[in-house]
Amino acid sequence: MMKHITYLKFAFLAVVISILSVSCEDIGPGALEKPDGQDVTIDTIFSSTEYAERVLFNSYRSLRSGILKNGRSHAIGQDLQEDITDLSHTFKSWGTAMTTYYAGGLNSANSHVTSGHPDAWLAPMCILPYGDRPDKGITTFKAIRNCHIFLDHVHKVPDMSEGYREQLKAEARVIIAYNMTELFRNYGGVPMVGKVYTPDDDFTNPRMTVEATVDSIVSLLDKAIPNLPWQFSEADMSSLAGRFTQAGAMALKTRLLLFAASPLFNSSEPYMPGANSEEELYWWYGNYDDSRWQRAADAAKALIDKIEIEGGYALEMPETNDVWGYRDAYRRGYYFAGNFSTGASRRSTEVLISIRDGYESQARWGGGMYDSMLNYGGGTCTNEFMRMFPMADGTPISDPTSGWDEAVDPLGSENRTFNRDPRLYETMQCLNDDWGGEKVQNWKNNQGGWAKHVAGPRRTNGSGSTVIRKFIPGWAGNFYPIKDHHFPYIRLPEIYLSYAEAMAHLGNMGEAYTYINKVRNRVGLKNIEDIKAWGPDELVQQILTERACEFGFEQVRWFDMTRHKLESAFNQTLHNVWITKNADGTFSYSYPEINVNSRLWWTFFEPKWYLLPFPMNEIQKGYGLVQNPGW
Repeated sequence: MMKHITYLKFAFLAVVISILSVSCEDIGPGALEKPDGQDVTIDTIFSSTEYAERVLFNSYRSLRSGILKNGRSHAIGQDLQEDITDLSHTFKSWGTAMTTYYAGGLNSANSHVTSGHPDAWLAPMCILPYGDRPDKGITTFKAIRNCHIFLDHVHKVPDMSEGYREQLKAEARVIIAYNMTELFRNYGGVPMVGKVYTPDDDFTNPRMTVEATVDSIVSLLDKAIPNLPWQFSEADMSSLAGRFTQAGAMALKTRLLLFAASPLFNSSEPYMPGANSEEELYWWYGNYDDSRWQRAADAAKALIDKIEIEGGYALEMPETNDVWGYRDAYRRGYYFAGNFSTGASRRSTEVLISIRDGYESQARWGGGMYDSMLNYGGGTCTNEFMRMFPMADGTPISDPTSGWDEAVDPLGSENRTFNRDPRLYETMQCLNDDWGGEKVQNWKNNQGGWAKHVAGPRRTNGSGSTVIRKFIPGWAGNFYPIKDHHFPYIRLPEIYLSYAEAMAHLGNMGEAYTYINKVRNRVGLKNIEDIKAWGPDELVQQILTERACEFGFEQVRWFDMTRHKLESAFNQTLHNVWITKNADGTFSYSYPEINVNSRLWWTFFEPKWYLLPFPMNEIQKGYGLVQNPGW
């Protein structure tokens, strides 16, 4: 963090001294970093609304999408975060998931490599929030710095109304809160950079406790929320989509408080001991307290209640009560509205925070989703994930009355009965399903690929048949058929399931059932209480399964595994789903153990993985950063 604090200091000085030119293109965020000896001061940058906005809008680039794009590393480099969970596996011979996580290669020495470092080529091995790599799209601390500069100087802008000024200040605070939340979810308590530093400041900035970190972020959000618009109108979406709203800030607060209330931090003992009890408060609260679950529940309910009063947000609902209606509603919720022939709308009524990392999807080739996942072996859904999805009526497949048979059309797509949870078909490629105008042909011995235009390397290295479909709606020529896209960082179903989880922990089962059912009923599943009588702990585990089915490939599962300390999800051996076409045209199904890119966790798991290591070069700077246990 000293490096980042020093960066704040000298970037600010460079602005105050002078900048390169007064051209419209050069005034903005880039001007905040230009060298000494030029002729534009910070007063020039904040001399107009247009120039000042550029500082803030560029900071939105720190919001990282889960949709892979060439040159933009998200979460763990050019790999899906789900590939380090129990939901999917990568069969690529390169990349962060395989080299850093599966092989157990992550450590405090390689957890962040800067652009100018001699070993900068290693950076794709591990791209984490604690360290900027602008060339990889990682600008956590740059965004925090720019937002503080903005807050310090936006009062100078003469042609900005007071109302708009307060809105932009609120957006800056939420951008800081977003980046601090991402740091917290990965590292626990972190130092707070609460201002732009000057040469005379004391640069000692110790790591905050979990409690202080959470309270600091909540304070930022609470200050911002009243000055944000509740929502943007449809007419404004073309220019304002992706900016923070009041609902989005309230959703971020809910996610933060649920994470903080979870067993990783809120427990009778730390997940790993430290050198002393005071040090341990950097990675847990020091005790268990029901009030933390209540605080998370209150945040979720405040947003739910306001939506009921103000409107503007709702689950995308099916137009027909059949598999196609349910699938369409679910797809509209997480990705886009519209269809292949008429185009897409960039608005979903249930997306509360939308990350717009560029306007269009990428081409088929070049390091994006299609290339890395479908052609090179990433995003292969596991048998364990496939079995989480219930039957179409909501009955678990483990129920003897469900009629499910693992040997006969287990996906329900071979004969197009589609008798499983409709979300299954939108999440992973299923045999004989429709996909961008084609039929999925994903049997292992199909030499032409599981769909006509998909290349073959992934079929020869042990990968399974059920690969990611979510965010990949097919292809048209060299591009996705739907070019407009966004990444749903938080959707309304997460608020419902977060509230239900908090209620279950507090023993209010009726309230928990109500909000689980809102999510299940939208895709035609029966009420959760109609399955069985649930105890609180059982219901919490079921909610985690519901979250996996609802939010697969939306970067939710990893954090559910860490915040609940789900060691079993880390160390269980995973399996493929293999489909083989027989000589008579029928299909056989098998579920072999995955033995390509074996994970160290399967035989040797340490709880240290629940939080990640701070870079050693940051620890050595001596400004108060204490390493997480085990690293």
